Amino acid sequence: MKTNIRIKKKCEYCKEEFVAKTTKTRYCCHRCNQKGYKQNMKQNKIATTEKATKLDIINVDELNKKDFLTAKEAAYILNMSLRTVYRLIQSKELNAYNFSERKTLVRRKDIDMYFDLSLNDINIDKSHLKELINLENSYTMDEVQKKYNISSSALFNLIKRLEIQKKQVGKHVLVRKEDIDKIFAP
Repeated sequence: MKTNIRIKKKCEYCKEEFVAKTTKTRYCCHRCNQKGYKQNMKQNKIATTEKATKLDIINVDELNKKDFLTAKEAAYILNMSLRTVYRLIQSKELNAYNFSERKTLVRRKDIDMYFDLSLNDINIDKSHLKELINLENSYTMDEVQKKYNISSSALFNLIKRLEIQKKQVGKHVLVRKEDIDKIFAP
């Protein structure tokens, strides 16, 4: 099918004026068509990459006003990875409530308390020998768990991290009251 249409158009690549024989023609020659196609593909790749790598910038002022934060927001505030925040939640070091599989909320107050406890700043005298631990001046692990409402794994991790002396007496593990009270004292 041959047409006698002659339309003056501007080439999309070189911007020169040319006479097109169809209404869909965009380029003046085959070479401009090839270069224009490559340029469009390059721009599409750049746009796709920018879209994929575009970071969600979280407004810190908005986060400071919130009482409850998602795990992702808590990770942003703590400058930790999301996986680390979930690990802290799982090990009961950071209190959180799991509403569903995809919705875990952390109270802002709990994040602040996480730093207030500052376990590294507590100076516990570690020079005590195990012989100084006896039933009169010590708690059993069960007593500590009930008194301070802490899980057994969290308590053992805490004792291990702070290198608190403990002593096995029969079926009970004893820890000095003085050392435990220093940790949990407000």
